[in-house]
Amino acid sequence: ARVAAFLTRAQASGEIRQQEEASMLPALALRPIESHHFVLDLCSAPGSKTLQLLDAMSCNRPSADASSGLLVANDAEWGRCARTARRAASVPLVVTLADASSFPALTMVAPTGAARQMRFDRVLCDVPCGGDGTLRKSPAKMASWSPASALANHPLQVAILVRGLTLLAPGGRLVYSTCSLNPVEDEAVVTAALAHCRRS
Repeated sequence: ARVAAFLTRAQASGEIRQQEEASMLPALALRPIESHHFVLDLCSAPGSKTLQLLDAMSCNRPSADASSGLLVANDAEWGRCARTARRAASVPLVVTLADASSFPALTMVAPTGAARQMRFDRVLCDVPCGGDGTLRKSPAKMASWSPASALANHPLQVAILVRGLTLLAPGGRLVYSTCSLNPVEDEAVVTAALAHCRRS
């Protein structure tokens, strides 16, 4: 009973997070993730996928290779960023607070002083969504669900995906994911983003 109470308190405070198999798939789809990769998690809260990505980067990391890669975990809400930083105090992690749809270009400066815009080997766009894919575990959400939420989310989702594609390094890998089953938030977003990139 004490363990159950502890887990309940830790879950409520955000110190631990349960993650079911379906939630683990987006980070797994970015594999292989190597310790030298530059990885961007554009919508990182609550941080479960961020921790998964850190684990993948740290797996078999030689001690001499300790600073060769970097994971940037971004979110638009300060409290969630702070919780992610507390949960994942790790050297190759930088937590940023920014609107994912207009995430700023980051500059890397080499020891020689040469500067270049950072491009990411792996980008995760696990975007805000209507969440209708979670109805099986949260049936009460059905009462407040409407097609309007998907339509309202669509422009932001497209903007985040386009920004992620812009920041992706040539030959890199990007995963777009939602917890929605609605094609307006899934296939239509990917189609719109690809059309935008073709025009650019």
